[in-house]
Amino acid sequence: MAVLRERLDVDVPEGCGACGSAHPVPECWLCGWSHLAAARAAQEAVDAAEAARVAEDFARVAQITEAERRVDELAAWVARLRAAVDGYPAGSGRSRAVELLADLLARDAAARSTMRGRPGALARVAGVLAVDADWRSGRRAMPGRARSAELAGCTERAVTAAWSRATGLGWAVRTEAGRRLSLAERVETGRAQDRACYDLVPLHRGDVAGRAGYVPAALAVLADLVEHAAALLAAAQEHLDGLRARAGGWVERPEAARRDELRAAVATTVERVRDAVRASIDGGNLFPPHMVSQGEYLSSCSYRGLAFSPPIAPAASGGRRSRRDKRASRSSTTEGRPGWSGCAGSRRAQRPRPDQTVPAEPPARRARPQWAGWAYGLARTVQGQWAWLAGVPLARVAATLGAALGPDWTAEDLDAWVRRARSRPLLVEPRDPLAYLRAVLEDALTGPDAPPHPAARHTRHQRVLAAMQAAVQRERRDQARATEDQWDQAAARPGERSAAAEAALAAIRARTPGHLRRADRAALLDGAPAGGECAWPDVAQPGGGLPSAARRP
Repeated sequence: MAVLRERLDVDVPEGCGACGSAHPVPECWLCGWSHLAAARAAQEAVDAAEAARVAEDFARVAQITEAERRVDELAAWVARLRAAVDGYPAGSGRSRAVELLADLLARDAAARSTMRGRPGALARVAGVLAVDADWRSGRRAMPGRARSAELAGCTERAVTAAWSRATGLGWAVRTEAGRRLSLAERVETGRAQDRACYDLVPLHRGDVAGRAGYVPAALAVLADLVEHAAALLAAAQEHLDGLRARAGGWVERPEAARRDELRAAVATTVERVRDAVRASIDGGNLFPPHMVSQGEYLSSCSYRGLAFSPPIAPAASGGRRSRRDKRASRSSTTEGRPGWSGCAGSRRAQRPRPDQTVPAEPPARRARPQWAGWAYGLARTVQGQWAWLAGVPLARVAATLGAALGPDWTAEDLDAWVRRARSRPLLVEPRDPLAYLRAVLEDALTGPDAPPHPAARHTRHQRVLAAMQAAVQRERRDQARATEDQWDQAAARPGERSAAAEAALAAIRARTPGHLRRADRAALLDGAPAGGECAWPDVAQPGGGLPSAARRP
């Protein structure tokens, strides 16, 4: 390059005109590539912003889709409830849920021993089951625990208790138990759990006359469900409208008109059912007698014909106020039954309710186990060495190891001893890791060989073996003494035979042929008559032992 410059006689600068460096520098805008890096960074920022916007759009679309699905489900549920309630006066087949719910209310009233307490969630949960079932047969009701709690307006625990009560009354039969699906089933079905399935009792097997009086109550419960479902639907639609507004959309006019019509239809249905229930109550007392006021449970007053919550009068309890002076008690009572009285000999006087007192000292805590100081460290090390124990809680592993081992054990000693004492290798993925750990320790610590360190399970095993051996030796000693006593009695009375000798002679007689059973054979077996000339002395037989005089007492 220098030779070419000399021949051309061109004045070319040696370095960069911007930075003066003889070699390209990345930070220089003239000889380096800083402009490319800046352009690349700008483009990456644009791409990241675009990706974030697309992800946000997809998340918004997913939320809108989920909200639309929920609105559709609630709208279908409201339509199903309205079909059951509106179709009952016309005798429609879709109103089977009313008769089914009335049957349950009749069964529950017949099984109750007292009418005290507030109405629970049984009627509402059973109404959800009855409406969710097939309206042709009353089978295949599977609303799910969480969905039932939402539609009935209660907790999942109340739903579980209501299902158990309905099954106990014989109104529902569980045909399929809910369970968690396996991986293959989750991939195939797209859900994680299977819902429990119930078949409701057919109407022709129930008491027609008994449930007829509970039809207004069933209609009132279904009306409450309609009203509650309409509130859930309105909240879901409001949430959907908010999502659409944030996404830049709006509510179409036909959809808004459909919502208004649905709200008006729901209000008309609920009001019509309320009027029918009030007319039924005015025409006759179709409800079971309720022995206590509803208290502050306002939702039960409307469908029982009450426009307000009745006042509560404090019960006379001998100057002592109850713990629930402002609420109705759920516990049963013997008051009002035949034979009850408030005298000194009554059950209340014999077994009074104890006063609510605060103890002077806190209750004593449970003693800390002896293995608490060393078992947790050993359990943590064992979980790191045996991978199949990684998902088990540390406290359970520590309790299992502490009950079976001692403080001198380490994870390496335990692994080496288990592999030595057991002929089978350890499983890689046991189905129940904690139960498998117990089985491994039981197999390794109850063998004939002693472990390298003291182990509580091995010590208990040796004690049990020693006790069993002592019991066996004691039993053998007792049998030997009993046998010696029998021989002593037989030797002391020559004319008599022991029970063992009688059994042996009976066996000989049973095996003797018929032509040998003569008087001489009987005399030979039974012994010669006393005073005979041919009486032979007793001859000692091999294995008969020492004479009776030489035996120890």
